[in-house]
Amino acid sequence: MTLNDLKALGEDIREIEQKYKQEIEPFRSDLWHYCYKLTKSPWDAEDLVQDTLFKSLAVLAKVYQPVNTKSYIFKIATNLWIDQNRKSKYTYQSLNENLNQELTSSYDFQLIDNLDFLIKQLTPIQYVSFILTEAFQFKAKEIARIIPTSENAVYANLSRARSILKNKVERTSKPKVRAVDLTANGPLKVLLEGFRNKDPEMIASVLSEDVITDITHAGLEMGLEETKKNSLRDWKQIVDTQHVIVAEYKELWGRPVIIELEKKLDNKLYLNNIHVIETYENEIIFWKFYCFSWDLMKLAANELGVELNAKYFYHIF
Repeated sequence: MTLNDLKALGEDIREIEQKYKQEIEPFRSDLWHYCYKLTKSPWDAEDLVQDTLFKSLAVLAKVYQPVNTKSYIFKIATNLWIDQNRKSKYTYQSLNENLNQELTSSYDFQLIDNLDFLIKQLTPIQYVSFILTEAFQFKAKEIARIIPTSENAVYANLSRARSILKNKVERTSKPKVRAVDLTANGPLKVLLEGFRNKDPEMIASVLSEDVITDITHAGLEMGLEETKKNSLRDWKQIVDTQHVIVAEYKELWGRPVIIELEKKLDNKLYLNNIHVIETYENEIIFWKFYCFSWDLMKLAANELGVELNAKYFYHIF
């Protein structure tokens, strides 16, 4: 197969992918928040969402019966997460619990932000059963198809989780971790100045010839020329319409990132983008940004205490 053949095939696949994302779009935010509850990390949640979208589309070609869209993508995400835990040598606990088929609960689970203590005491399947029921209102019969397991096992899993919560005398919560300022040097310092000066050439000057630019949920660019021709050109068109660009190097949720914001005429800051950078020998070899990761960006804006420049975001990609 020639390069041109692959290019034509890629265009066909992109058209199919676009149709698929439009179909699952009504459930995208629910999927992201589900992955966030599973992983406890916005970054890991985003990775799990991407893996879910890739695998769910690939597997779909092998599924011949009708499927419920939401249950289908939740099932793929669940299986991926359980597999990850198994690979991490997660210690499973016994399911020898008394069955409790009472589906109502006296807890307001929507208000519980930190469930770390619960996940440490449950198996992945027990934890998934709990989250799907309490946070996303799935029925036991639906959960049994997602995991898969039996309805009675689902009831047992819920009983286990609720018993742990009910009997927990002390509940400790982690202090809220705000973004921490970091000191940039080398190519990151140049990159920050490039953002602030709205200068794509300055930014390009620290990119490797073989840089990989990963636009989460939108595309992948391989090489400097592709990045200049696409992402940097598009970025320049946007920032030229904006007032003052503020770029900061921070640690956000445990990861060093570049935060790109616009300072508008109202003197308020609006989040444009979040950039994750990898360098080698004073060059940027990998550049990943999240402006199309809708739910992650909303969460980040809230964490940073700024507004979200949603005018430039598009939910379907």
